[in-house]
Amino acid sequence: MKILFIVVMAVLAVAAQGQPPAANHSKDLATGDKFWGKWLNDLHEMGVETRNDSLIIHREVMKLFADTAYRKDVYPAQYNWPQAVELLRTLELKKAFWHMLNLYETDADNRSYVLGTFVAYDSLMKMDKILLSTFYTYAFADPRVSRVKNNKPDIFRPDILERKLASLKEIITQIWYYRDQKTGKK
Repeated sequence: MKILFIVVMAVLAVAAQGQPPAANHSKDLATGDKFWGKWLNDLHEMGVETRNDSLIIHREVMKLFADTAYRKDVYPAQYNWPQAVELLRTLELKKAFWHMLNLYETDADNRSYVLGTFVAYDSLMKMDKILLSTFYTYAFADPRVSRVKNNKPDIFRPDILERKLASLKEIITQIWYYRDQKTGKK
């Protein structure tokens, strides 16, 4: 019931304030096309990836390790629904999905809400790919997992990283199941 209240309040907040802030970028067609193209590419870009024999670390991950204020903003001491809903409202979907992945792990009573949200978004976009992108952007810089030591990232809790990856696999398996149910595949 608490989550339903939060979701209803988020919808009412958007209705009361008009469009989310990101909508300001779509006033004219050229500006909107450029903004939304970059926004969509960001959803699919993995923060850490390998190409051929190289490890590529993208700007967002570098910022997470370099900017302590930004890192504290992205990784709160405790993940909560109002913050996740606010990120959804402002269309910061990748951060919102990261919060929800953590809520899935820490808030067992509300796992169905997280999963339901991901399944709903899957009808609009490929959530399995976006959740992988989210994980590979935010997981390695999580202060519960790594720290900067001698100006280099140091993963000191690989067990937490593996647990988060296991939760992600569980969620993606459920998304595939619901996707197959929707298309009639068994």
